[in-house]
Parts: sequence; C-alpha cells; structure tokens
Amino acid sequence: MLVINGRQVRYIKGKTILETARDNSIHIPSLCAHERLPSFGACRLCMVKVNGTSGFMNACTTPVKDDMIITTDSLEIKKLRRAIFELILSEHPSSCMVCDQAAHCDKLNSGVMKAGVITGCHTCPNREMCEVRIVADELNFKSIRFPMFYKELPIERTDPFFDRDYNLCIHCGRCVRVCQDVEGANILVFTKRGHDTKVGTSFEKPHIDTDCKFCGQCIDVCPTGALSARGQKWYDCPDDQFRTTCMLCNKGCRFEVDVKWDRIVGMRPDPDYKTLKTGICVKGRFCIPVLFNNVERLKFPRMLKNFKLYPTNWDEVSLYIAEMFEKYPPSKIAIYLSNFLTNEAEYVFLKFAEQLEITTILRKPEDLEQITKKGITVLYTTEGLPNLKKYKSLKHIIFQEVFPSEGYDLAEVILPVATFTEQFGTYTTKRGPMPIQKIVKAPDLALEDWKIVCKIAKELDLTGFDFIDTDEIDQEIGRMKYQTEIKPVDEYYLKYRGTPIAEKVPDFDLLLKARKDREKPW
Repeated sequence: MLVINGRQVRYIKGKTILETARDNSIHIPSLCAHERLPSFGACRLCMVKVNGTSGFMNACTTPVKDDMIITTDSLEIKKLRRAIFELILSEHPSSCMVCDQAAHCDKLNSGVMKAGVITGCHTCPNREMCEVRIVADELNFKSIRFPMFYKELPIERTDPFFDRDYNLCIHCGRCVRVCQDVEGANILVFTKRGHDTKVGTSFEKPHIDTDCKFCGQCIDVCPTGALSARGQKWYDCPDDQFRTTCMLCNKGCRFEVDVKWDRIVGMRPDPDYKTLKTGICVKGRFCIPVLFNNVERLKFPRMLKNFKLYPTNWDEVSLYIAEMFEKYPPSKIAIYLSNFLTNEAEYVFLKFAEQLEITTILRKPEDLEQITKKGITVLYTTEGLPNLKKYKSLKHIIFQEVFPSEGYDLAEVILPVATFTEQFGTYTTKRGPMPIQKIVKAPDLALEDWKIVCKIAKELDLTGFDFIDTDEIDQEIGRMKYQTEIKPVDEYYLKYRGTPIAEKVPDFDLLLKARKDREKPW
C-alpha cells in the first residue's frame, strides 16, 4: 500500500509518483510532465518528500514502490516550489502575473491585444490556456525577487503555419520529446548550452528546410505561448467548440474545432480521443479553416442559359435534372461517387441509382473510360474530374462540388454542396465508421449531398427518399445490412473532392513547393 499526504491510495507498479497522485485526484503542479510523453524532470515543480530519503524527489521521474510514505504539500515544499517558479518567471515575460492591477485589467481588457511581440498575458495567444499562468494562480504568486532577463531572441515567422517566440520558452522539453519520442521525427533538439540553451532545429535551419511534417504536435503540448498556430492565435475565446472526425483522408483522426463568428477558426486534436501513434497531419491540423472558409466556395445552384451559368433555386434545378434524366435511358447515365461522401450520402446515391436502374457507378478517375465504352450521355459527378472534354459522347454534366474545380466550366448544372464540417453523418476509416458532426451552417444555399439527391428523387416520384435526417438513413442502412468500406484516401492525397488543397491554402502550397524542390514528401 502507498500513502500520500496521510491517505492510503492504490497504485499500479511501474507508474510514477506524479501519475499515481493524479490517478487518485491528488494535485501536484508540473510544467514539463505530459500524459503522452516520457518523464523528463525539467521544471522540478513536482518535487515531493519521500520518508526515509534525504532531500526531495521529482514526482514525475520517481516510480512508486511498496510502503512509500509521500508528502506533496508541506510548507517546506511550497517554499521550494515558489523559489523554483520565481527562477522560471525571471526569464519569461510575466509582468501581468505579478501586476497588482491584474484583476482590474482582466475585467476591462477581455480580448487579446494584437501585438507582434508577446510581452505579457494580454498579448499572448495562450492567455486562456497558459499552464504557467495556472501555476502562478495556484502558488498565489505576486512578486519576483530575481532580476528579470529578456532573451531578445528574434521571433521566427518564416515557416508556414507556425509562429515561434522562444522568448517565452521555459525549456520544459515537451516539444522536443513529442517530436522525437512520439512522432519519431527528431526535428527539434536543444541547441547551445547553459544560459544560452534554446530549442530549435539542427544547425538552426528553417523548419521548411528539414523533414518537419508540420503536424502541430509541438504546439499542442507547449505549456506557454512560445509556439502558436499563426492562423489561430488572435480570435480570443471561441464562441463554441465541437468535436468531429476529419475526412481529408481515411486515418480517422478526431478534432476539437473552435467556432467564432459562425466560422471554423481553429483545429486541434480531440483531447479525449487517442489518434494513431503517428499523430495528425498538416491538412487536418491547419488547412481546414482556410480551405472551408474560402471565398470561392460554391453557394448557389446554377443552370446554363444562353451559354452562361445563372443562379437559381433548388426547386427549379431539381425539376430540371429530373426532366433531363427522363429524356435518356438508364444505360446512358453515369454517377461518379466521390471518396469524400459520407456513408449516408453514398447509400442514398446508390439507392437512387438502383431505383432508376442506373448501373454505371464510377468511383476512380480510371473508371471514366467507361464513359466512352458505354456512350454515356449524362454524367452526374460529386467531385471535380480531369479531362472531361475528351469524352465526346457527354452532352450533359451535373456538377456537385464544394469549389469550381476541374469540369466546372463544362457543366450544365451546378449543385453547391456542404463540406463534412457542415453536416452530420458517418465516414468509414481505418478505425471503422466514425461520427461526423455538423459544426457550422453551410454557406447560403449549399446543401448536404444526400439532401440534394432526395430533392431530385422526389421530382422523379421515387419512393423512400423522404428522410428527415441522417439518423433515419442510418436506421435504414442497418435494416438493409449495407456494408460500408474504408475510403481509399491516404494521408498524402492532395485534393478534397477534386479541388487541390494547395490552391486554397497558401501555406500548404508553400510547403508542397519546398518539398518538391527537395524531392521529399510533406
């Protein structure tokens, strides 16, 4: 049995004192320990007293043993922690933490002040989630006896996606450990020694000139504002937060999504869901807000009249498509199903095709050769497709997409569709079917894929398309015992529904060009 602060607690052999304390709801402050990382013992704030030993021990590096009697919060320990924390703050911009007007300032300055250089809490993007500030509040910290030292390091802004202000770094080593021990990348290291110790890349190279994948893991574990996502640092507290599955590949990563002004403004890994060992990729972590908020989104259905695409409404365009389908035999109609469709949308499309006796279902670009072989006249595509001009038999193209990508200029009908962050459903990944959460409303008249199909089906007097929501579709899928398959979209696929991501996300374009020049994958 183990005793902590006079209380007998259960423990698991091999765990540290810090882990065991947290398992038993006993708080010990720490700035370098993290549940995903190996022990390091850098900050020394977790010092505890173990009976029978001289001095103090790091709770984060000391494994528990039978009959240990541990004290975590004696007066002597508190004094020691305060002294250690003073030393940490002497090299960290901390004027806000010790200012006697801090409470008054917090009340009047509710938003983050916009500044290029972080000099205190009100100019820091980590203001609302700063672990240093949390420890300062716990220790009731009001003054620093030691001389303040500002490192005067240049702020690193030359790389895509990240800003780095190592003047705020407390050398906790979290970013180095997550890069080396979790990602296995070894991009980040401690450079120099002693007072000049700094985190960086080998030989001080820009990250874009290394093999860094810009996964953002270093940002996610940083306890200060030293590392920040450039596009996500100035919007203050989000209005709301949701959790969903990324559909940019089939890995099945879960994200916590920040919403501000009814727009997606930030993405970070879901803290309650373990992603794959290799973590998340740059597309899901940083590209989604820029991609889906892009001004070039398709927002209104359009129909070709007098050689020009004019905006229309859903009733008119659904009737127009229904009349088009009635003009041709099913053998002359093909439907292209994007790999980015939700399971529910794919099921509704296949049900639609079955009732109309359409047998030409295309799924990959190489399948397009069937257009010529079968003399297809009408193509209903759910993503942009290349080289459609070469298929001479095509007379009508129905284009259902998020952006005006390849094939848009040849389309007779344009159907604006919601992204996966704008609808409910499921998506089958390497982990099986994963839930998709509607986070924001689709722009203007854009609709979910399955809703668009249902509108056309009703104009054709088809039965069984009066679904209210995806729950009803899922119930029917269960009754029909329909099996969904893993979507063949890997992590390095560079498009979303036919639109190159780099076209809409400048930082991603910069990264791809740098990797191409070095012949390295991102």
